[in-house]
Amino acid sequence: MSYEISEVNFDDLSDEQFEEVLDASNALDAEAFPRHVDNTAKELRIYTTSPGITQHRFLVHDADRLAAMATFRYPDDGTNSETLFCQIRVLPGFRRRGIGSMLLARATELASDLGRKTLQGVIFDTVGAGKAFVRAIGARETLDFHENVMRTSDLDIELLQGWVDQGPSRAPGYSVRLIEGLWPEEFFDDIAHLFFVLERDMPTSEAFEPRVWNAEKISELQDHWAKGVDSLSTLAIHDATGRVVGMSDMIRRKTDPTTWVVTTTMVDPEHRGKSLGKWVKGAINLAALERWSGGVYQETGNAFINEPMLAINRAMGFEHELTMTDCLLSVEDAHTYLEPRSDQA
Repeated sequence: MSYEISEVNFDDLSDEQFEEVLDASNALDAEAFPRHVDNTAKELRIYTTSPGITQHRFLVHDADRLAAMATFRYPDDGTNSETLFCQIRVLPGFRRRGIGSMLLARATELASDLGRKTLQGVIFDTVGAGKAFVRAIGARETLDFHENVMRTSDLDIELLQGWVDQGPSRAPGYSVRLIEGLWPEEFFDDIAHLFFVLERDMPTSEAFEPRVWNAEKISELQDHWAKGVDSLSTLAIHDATGRVVGMSDMIRRKTDPTTWVVTTTMVDPEHRGKSLGKWVKGAINLAALERWSGGVYQETGNAFINEPMLAINRAMGFEHELTMTDCLLSVEDAHTYLEPRSDQA
């Protein structure tokens, strides 16, 4: 069977064309994520784009059906110049037919055109076909991340309140400020620094380097995501300087209040060792319980080797739900794998 592969811009698709993309995306997400709730078309358009990221999208059709989709992306700030980040997704009824290899060939061609040497992707332990494909093409599985979940009804109020109450004594000279919605412009520079620190210090595959973060990018990022989510943040303030030196951020979809997602909790290295992480974590949870109704689950993600944050999450009662694994494949090795299959494309 022959397949048609085309590069597309989601913004150029008609509502009818985008509907098949939405249906396929929701079906694939439901396979990967145990508690998936379908996205709307508006949400998918928001969640599949991000300021500062250049993306190339491909759709694969058979005669009349969408069979697969892929996204290849890279930051536009000049960082990660040797890496092309890849997401290849084949619908269950079309697997083991060479479509993944077709899309891998497109990724390899694009990476070569861009002068990039490494392809990086993520697989989920809930999708066996993804792991089988990665092993078949010879990619290296590098760093494991796990998604953790707990019921909001199981949050230990006494524990969280204790972290907040002990904050001033454990971290004299600091205070915590709650932000509901958008971050104030006065904090953009400090938050940009924290995002850089997060990417610099968090466990990552060796192919990744921290991006360039600045006030402009922070403004664009939060304005973009505010179209689809509500947000709460707790900011740790160094009183003497007025600078933001730590934060915890939580979001929920506007269309689905049942799941609260902790997007980040981070403290500047110069201000660690004072339990600021527990303070902002406790404060944001108490604020969410007070301000957000309908919460059933809270989820967060961590690398397996990030022990300080894992300890906080274990204390709160989070349990492992699924594992994501970074995978790396050199463009050279991709060419070697694809060469005997070129006639099948």
